Formats: sequence, structure tokens, C-alpha cells
Amino acid sequence: MTSLTQDDLRELQATRLYPCISLYLPTAGEKVEPGQGPVRLRNMVKATEEALHDQGVRTPVIEMITKPVRELYDDAMFWTYSDSGLALFFNEEGLRIVKLPIACDESVTIADRYMIRPLLPLLDQNGQFALLVLGLADPRLYRCSISTMEEIELEDLPASVKSIIQTYDQEKQMQHHKASGRARREGGQSVFGGSFSGKENDKNRIEEYFRKVDQAVQQALADTNLPLVLDCVDYLYPIYRGVSHLEILDGHVTGKPDVMDRKILLSNAYAIAKPTFDKDKTAALNTLGNLMGTPRVIEDIRLILPAAMHRQIDTLFLTPEAKAWGSSDSQSGRVVLAEDREPEFGEEELFDQAAVQTLKHGGRIYLLNHDEMPEKTQALAILRYETPMQPPDSNI
Repeated sequence: MTSLTQDDLRELQATRLYPCISLYLPTAGEKVEPGQGPVRLRNMVKATEEALHDQGVRTPVIEMITKPVRELYDDAMFWTYSDSGLALFFNEEGLRIVKLPIACDESVTIADRYMIRPLLPLLDQNGQFALLVLGLADPRLYRCSISTMEEIELEDLPASVKSIIQTYDQEKQMQHHKASGRARREGGQSVFGGSFSGKENDKNRIEEYFRKVDQAVQQALADTNLPLVLDCVDYLYPIYRGVSHLEILDGHVTGKPDVMDRKILLSNAYAIAKPTFDKDKTAALNTLGNLMGTPRVIEDIRLILPAAMHRQIDTLFLTPEAKAWGSSDSQSGRVVLAEDREPEFGEEELFDQAAVQTLKHGGRIYLLNHDEMPEKTQALAILRYETPMQPPDSNI
């Protein structure tokens, strides 16, 4: 894959196989020298192979797992079209590639699952929307996030406004021929007013076409709550809104999508959808503020991770820098922090585990800057219900 969808994320989350290697590599930015991507990847893979060997993985297995990644070293086309960052997920079943439009820190994680937390900004909770590319022919509908566009098939559509016009012309011609026949039989004259013409007729036919488009879009989005963004020329925007039964966001993308750069199109559409997502985030923060100081809000990773494992977290707020290292037991819920040592190469991070478990059980996650966090802490979690919890201490 070269982009990321919710389905991709769910598939990554569902993977349970040791070893799963998650490798993140920045490929652009001030700290990244041009052309150094292959060299840095080579060094990271070498360190990964050494760590796997130290963990008892046999050499033939290591070589099989890392072979698809090693083949990228000399792939000039691959590096030519690299983005801001690169995520590689690989195990015995193969390699998955995600090119990231956002910056990431260089890291390697070796575990029985993939590390997905750096991907969360791409799928900002509820950060998906529908984009309808609309003209007088060939409408297209997409499911989008900040970095992805997946086309959704539209069914039962007339090809274009022109097809509507032609249908009317054929009907008028038939009526004209019938009227002419009657007139000849009755010795009179027939009157034929011509085909599609005039601004009012133009608008009427466009409205009729858009009603059919709207019906198809409603059907395609029936099982979703996706907000809808339009991409169309200015004069079509009010016409479609006037006939649509969908919730269409204010504002629209302008420009020809066939010639517009895909990234620009997606960026412009996301800018229109973003205020809707911000409302959800604001509402979640208001709920957090109302519950602060109650047992339903926790902040210690030694409480957060067990709560996430046991389906108790409704909403998890994380700062980008939130990190904690140590070990956890899914059965007992016991979490031991490694406070007096540096993390080992490839060691799994505890907040990433909490994020995976929260998403797995239907919770929401919001990434907050430090100034957005109600308290000076790395993380806060809202529990679905009050539950007795053992106070965190070094013996948990």
C-alpha cells in the first residue's frame, strides 16, 4: 500500500505474529539529508537483524523477513517518489509499505503486533469525509482522510446532463410528429418550440440530473455518517445544494480535478471538512473538563493500559511526545515501568499499546498539543464507567 485507510489500519491492528517489525523513517525535512534514505534504511535493517538474532530468531527466518525491505535499497523509482516519511511493516507473511505525508521520528519496534501510533494523525478520529467531484457528466465519489482517497462506486446514474437533454429532445420530437400528423389530418398547422435552450431550461435539466446524482450518492453513503464536500465550478454548487437531501458542508473546492494535483485537491477538501472534526474534538474536551477530578478520568499509563485492554476507555487523549517503556501482562493487567534504564532497541512502547487497545475496542483517540491538554501530563483517558482501580505504584 502507498496510502492508508481505516481498513488498512484495522488489518494492521489485527495482526498477531512474532516477530512483527514496524520501521518508521523520515524521508524529508530539515534533519534529513537528500539521498540518505537508502543508507539510513540499510543501517536500520542491519540493527533490526542483529536484534532479531539476539532474540533467538533463526538466520534463515531473519533473511526471509527482511529480504523485501532490502530490495528497496537500490529501487531508484521508490525513493524518487518518497513522501515526508516512510512506514514499513514486515513479518514472515510479507511487507506493507505506507508513504507518509507527515513527519515521523526514526524508530523500530519488534513485537507480536505492529506499532500504529505514528499513523494516528492520518486517521484523526472521525477524520474521514466524502468528496463528490461534480460536473455535468461523470460524477465521482470518494471516501477521504487527510491523506487518502478511495473511490466509491456510484450506481444507476445517467451518463450526463446531455443524456437528460437527449431524452427530452426525443420525447419532444415524438410529440411533434404526433402533433404534425394530427394537424395534417385536421388541415391545421403544428407548432414545435425547439429543443433544450434558454437559461431556465438549462437549470431545470441540471437540477433533474443532480437529483439522480444525489439519489446515487445517498445510496452509496447510506451506512456512513461521512460529511460531504463538493468539488465543482462555482455556479453548480448552489444548484446541487438546492436539490440535495444530503448534509453538505459549507464551501466547496474549485478547479478541474482531472488537472489538479491530487495532494492539492485533497488538502483543499480536508480544509473544508476539518471544522467538523474540530467540533467533535471540542465536544470531547468539554466532556473531559466536566469529568476532571472524578474517577472516570485517569492519567497514569499503569492505569490507562490495563483499562484499554479491558475495554474500559471511551476516549484517550495523547500528546505527541507521550512515551513510556516497560512491560505489561494482558491477563493480570500488571504494568511495570522501566524507569531506571534506557529502552532497548525494538522495544514496544506502552502508550502505543494503549492506543491499539483503545481503537480495537471502539474507543476514540485525540492527539493534543501540550497547550490543549487540561493538565500538564502526557495522557488522559475518559473511562466508559467508574471502576475501582488500584493506585499506581512501583509494585503494580
